[in-house]
Amino acid sequence: MKLYNTLTKKVEEFVSNEQGKVKMYTCGPTVYHYAHIGNLRTYIFEDILEKGLKFIGYDVKRAMNITDVGHLTSDGDTGEDKMAKGAAREGKTVYEIADFYTKAFLDDMVALNIKVPTLIEKASDNIDVYIKMITKMLEDGYAYVSGGNVYFDISKSNDYYKLSGNVDDLMVGVRDTVEEDTSKKNPADFVLWFTVSK
Repeated sequence: MKLYNTLTKKVEEFVSNEQGKVKMYTCGPTVYHYAHIGNLRTYIFEDILEKGLKFIGYDVKRAMNITDVGHLTSDGDTGEDKMAKGAAREGKTVYEIADFYTKAFLDDMVALNIKVPTLIEKASDNIDVYIKMITKMLEDGYAYVSGGNVYFDISKSNDYYKLSGNVDDLMVGVRDTVEEDTSKKNPADFVLWFTVSK
């Protein structure tokens, strides 16, 4: 099987890290509302890749996350939490919203003949793991606290732009819906942990 390699920018023969086995992580939904066909298109692509790998003989184990906490409405790390917004919209708790729309998403997968991944992990079940990881990044200088939030410092990662390529064309806060976060050391730093204001 040949795939496009984002690192080399070439189509190359796929070679697994472990003979005959593939471990895949694919991003999952934020379960604050129904998925639309544009959302589901992503999961169809992931499914085709997994089934293609299985067809040519690989033993595939795929993991997917369910974001049921901490996803903001803005691409600029601002705005409301999508889960809290969904709960307010429907007069339910965040847990009720997450449970309902997770089930709806899994029903959509079945309806579209998308194989449900081997492992599905909810964000809310792994908060202790995130805290340990972020604490380690703070200790090692890869993250910093500013404005009450914790940010990843991209300047500490020499090859941060290795996959995306040219950084000269990047612009901050270009869209009207995105505000520049002045708490960041570097415009491309991203939030690892938000402080929720009451």
